[in-house]
Amino acid sequence: MFFVRAYPRETQEMVFDAHDRAFAFFRGACTRGIYDNMKTAVDAIFIGRDRRYNRRFAQMCGYYLVEPEACTPAAGWEKGQVENQVGLVRERFFTPRLRFKTLEDLNGWLADKCVA
Repeated sequence: MFFVRAYPRETQEMVFDAHDRAFAFFRGACTRGIYDNMKTAVDAIFIGRDRRYNRRFAQMCGYYLVEPEACTPAAGWEKGQVENQVGLVRERFFTPRLRFKTLEDLNGWLADKCVA
């Protein structure tokens, strides 16, 4: 199950609000969060997975008892897991499901799309 919410930009207040609403939606918090080294959370990136999280983000994680884990820079497969979820959400929520009365109607529509 997904929880999706849109915000106009990524600020700490919006990141905190998203966590609060997601945890309310799921009626509980996760034990580990994977983050993409966003400036609203990470002050400094060190070698490997070592990070210095900013004070407010660390407080939020401590409040919910979430262990933050940042993606490793230049490890595309890690970020790819997050990006795949974004693609799945886009497909599920922003792509209309087409309906046809008959298989013939569907095939006619497919043929028209192929020509276009």
